[in-house]
Amino acid sequence: MQSKASAEKKVNYRVCVTIKNLNVRKGPGTNYDKNGKYTGIGVFTIVAESEGEGATKWGKLKSNAGWISLDFAKRI
Repeated sequence: MQSKASAEKKVNYRVCVTIKNLNVRKGPGTNYDKNGKYTGIGVFTIVAESEGEGATKWGKLKSNAGWISLDFAKRI
């Protein structure tokens, strides 16, 4: 059973991802499963932030695809 990370903080901003293989996870942390998808290179909207294992901060994708490590994304 996975413990819930610290509370989600609602946000709304865009980030640029410059690597092809950034994993999308089911929750904010490397302790959550990958959902089998990658972001690819592009611009994405982040709607929530949370702390979690394996990254300084995690961002929830607006598409509801899951969470990405914001260590690999640059806010624009």
